[in-house]
Amino acid sequence: MSPFMTKLLSWVFGRPENPEYNEPARVEKDFSWFFPPKTLTDPLSWDRYWYEHISHHYDCYVDMVLNDGELVDALRQNGLRKILCIGSGISQEPRALAWAGFDVTVLDLSPFAMRVSSEVDPPESYLAQLVGNRERTAEGSLKFVAGDLCDSSYCPGPYDVIIDRRTLQLWPADELPIAMQTVANRLAPRGLFYSHCHDGSFSFQQPPTHALESWFKQEGWEFWFGEGSLTNRAAWLTISTG
Repeated sequence: MSPFMTKLLSWVFGRPENPEYNEPARVEKDFSWFFPPKTLTDPLSWDRYWYEHISHHYDCYVDMVLNDGELVDALRQNGLRKILCIGSGISQEPRALAWAGFDVTVLDLSPFAMRVSSEVDPPESYLAQLVGNRERTAEGSLKFVAGDLCDSSYCPGPYDVIIDRRTLQLWPADELPIAMQTVANRLAPRGLFYSHCHDGSFSFQQPPTHALESWFKQEGWEFWFGEGSLTNRAAWLTISTG
């Protein structure tokens, strides 16, 4: 486990910062904590979700494969600075982007996740790694807001960039269009909607799919992947599998 996550665990649970510290062995029988809550409106359920991830030492995997190097390059080249990260929980991506010089706001339903994320102090080397070891060129800012992303009174924007990582794909099909539109309304006329979806059902018989791609197509969005100039609103879609 990384040193800063050890400090985080010590802060939350009062554990000694000692690598030799051992918990009593336990046999896990209930893995329900691993899966996102069914509710998208109950903060307490999401507080418990993140609490359990930390207590099970799964927090150190939240940013395991994250690399925003190409995204940072594209935003800098196009003068996009103001970012809204939605549903990022305890991820340190927002802090890394602020470290890289962007003005970042985080909007998440869980007050617990926002408290943990606002008080953890990761080393600069960790933050640099999350942005592909790009050079730190300016002083950014970071703000944490606990609230429902479907409530437009929270973080109304406009923002140059919206980052969604595996959050909007949790919405039921009949509620997804409203959630998507509410989030998209926060984006500036020239802005980037960066969306990362995870396709857990991927198989070699068919290519992975992005859960939100059809919505963007139906709404007439153009797709952009960091090359050239961004002149309008565009979506940058990425997919992970496994």
